[in-house]
Amino acid sequence: MTEAQKQLICETLMFHAERPGGDILSIVRIGVDRANAEGLMRKASGASPEFQLGEIHVLFAALVSAPVLMPSEEVFYERIGFFREQAFALAGGLVSAIEATSDWTGEYSGSD
Repeated sequence: MTEAQKQLICETLMFHAERPGGDILSIVRIGVDRANAEGLMRKASGASPEFQLGEIHVLFAALVSAPVLMPSEEVFYERIGFFREQAFALAGGLVSAIEATSDWTGEYSGSD
């Protein structure tokens, strides 16, 4: 991941971690509580982060839901520092990367 991609992921995760509504709404929006969102944010900002499949789903959810929760492109850009289309493109890139990995060895860490 590039530094800009890591920053975009971190900003969207931070946005979700700081949203009102507590852990229940965080779980509905991105599939994890706020503490886990903050942990993924720290992980994503690392030198060469590696993610489990369930974590990639959280990243995807954060990237696609953050633009939906903000009323305009301007508000999104001011809060996140990127354009909505960049968030959607990175989310699509995550899916494409998984699709292209025919020998995926990551473990699924979600619930059944």
